[in-house]
Amino acid sequence: MVSIRTGEAISDACDELGHNASKFILDKNSIDLILKDLKMNDFVFIALHGSFGEDGAIQSILSKNNIPFNGSDQDSSQNCFSKSVAKEIVMKQGILSPKYYKTSSNICNDHIDFNSEKYIVKPNSQGSSVGFNIVNRFEQLNDAIDIALDFDSSVLIEEFIDGREITVPILGDKPLPVIEIEPKSGIYDYKSKYTAGESKYICPANLDSDKYQFVQDCALSIHSMLKCDVYSRVDFKFFKNNFYFLEINTLPGMTETSLFPMSAKRHGFSFKNLINKIIKLSLQK
Repeated sequence: MVSIRTGEAISDACDELGHNASKFILDKNSIDLILKDLKMNDFVFIALHGSFGEDGAIQSILSKNNIPFNGSDQDSSQNCFSKSVAKEIVMKQGILSPKYYKTSSNICNDHIDFNSEKYIVKPNSQGSSVGFNIVNRFEQLNDAIDIALDFDSSVLIEEFIDGREITVPILGDKPLPVIEIEPKSGIYDYKSKYTAGESKYICPANLDSDKYQFVQDCALSIHSMLKCDVYSRVDFKFFKNNFYFLEINTLPGMTETSLFPMSAKRHGFSFKNLINKIIKLSLQK
């Protein structure tokens, strides 16, 4: 699991930093069992991905119990975890994003008011590309929606933009080096993300200097619009000289081979120092 790998890497870094770190593996049914132990710690570093980790649930519990933790608060985490909410907030501020339709059933074909040669179908509130499919024909949408509904109660149908995969990490109030992702399959799906050798990463991304600066500024603006705190990672598609916002990650993967540490390393942060910076910034909020 990605969460386990992230947690192990963070724990190792904390040990190197001289912290007395304890590791907890939990789900939403076990938080009450360890809450007393969590209260005995000065700080909790959330390494969870997906539901209960990134959706504001654990942030709410920790906040109510006055336990300091890393990253964004409950409201920001919740808004960012919902792709449709995040898209609406940033689109109202003039940020480009793929056209989309949100549905909770597969009886929706008559309601889609945009034409696309291909469609992206994905759960509205999940990460790691689970339940993600590309549909080549309008008639195939229902099957893809059913798959996505296995992972969430609502689904996004997005126009397919055949552009370059770009991601920008944010640390504090500054953007880190931009990364371009080149998946061998052409699609940055679960296999491309988590199978060694399935994707090539270029850091810093090969963009003209003005475009490079623009997407960094755009990512920082989105981070602020969504009221994120401490750190995040903002994903885009770059197509015909335009950047299209895809989603934002409030708890990006933090293994030593993840994208955020890759960018931070290019900036001059070792993994250990990156974890230390996140802890310090989180304690200051």
